[in-house]
Amino acid sequence: MVLCSPAWPQGTPVGTVMQNTASATYSNSSGVAQPAVTSNTANVTVAQAAAVSASPATASQQQPAGAAATYAVTVTNQGNGSDTFSLAAASASSPAWAAAIYKDDGANGGVANDGLRQAGETNTATSTGSLAADASFRCFVVVQVPSGAAISSTDTTTLTATAQFDSTKKTTATSTTTVAGPALVLSKNADKANAKPGEAIVYTITYQNSGSTSVQSVVITDAVPSGTTYVTNSVTLNGSQKTDASDSDGVTVSAGTITVNVGNVAAGASGTISFRVTVN
Repeated sequence: MVLCSPAWPQGTPVGTVMQNTASATYSNSSGVAQPAVTSNTANVTVAQAAAVSASPATASQQQPAGAAATYAVTVTNQGNGSDTFSLAAASASSPAWAAAIYKDDGANGGVANDGLRQAGETNTATSTGSLAADASFRCFVVVQVPSGAAISSTDTTTLTATAQFDSTKKTTATSTTTVAGPALVLSKNADKANAKPGEAIVYTITYQNSGSTSVQSVVITDAVPSGTTYVTNSVTLNGSQKTDASDSDGVTVSAGTITVNVGNVAAGASGTISFRVTVN
């Protein structure tokens, strides 16, 4: 029988000496047990192996033109010994969007390693510094959206962490930034396709912000259709009856024009305006 020591798991610390000795028991030809024998000890020293991960591997945001997108990234030494990892961020856009890496160090009164960038965390990072096995380095990738970027255009910025011990070992974290913007859409319909003189028609205007940011100070106007007469005080806004007078309810009807002050409309929000006329 040969006995061996158990195998070490993957990730055994660098410099660990693994020892292995075999032993055997046996009997002579007469069946008498003989003293056990052992082999010499074979020693193997664990060499360093580099490995690294970045989390999250992918992330995305929407930001308006001229704003900055901030992505928190954690770089972890998954090798079996201390290592340093260089850091670089590159935009795939042409021209490239500006990108910088900052330490999550709690500088100037902030909280270190909390994943939330404070105003004082302005120390840039080009490497993690020395990290023990299983230790992590937290940072922020900040992508600047160009002031003239078109709404819905996108950029992909990649953070690359490269091991100093073995530069073939690297990892990436990809951040996708989409330019946000408002997009107000209007549609209008009548409650009937045909109407005789004297019959009423109800017109409904539907508004919707299909963009990714709110729209401000929305004012919608509509002229009373020719060949019809507007029905006094018939305007409703989101189901609420309004008056025609220039007052605080946001609706004014004057000289055949209906004006509705909708105000701010959040991203994805919608509403309706309706009014009645009679066919002349």
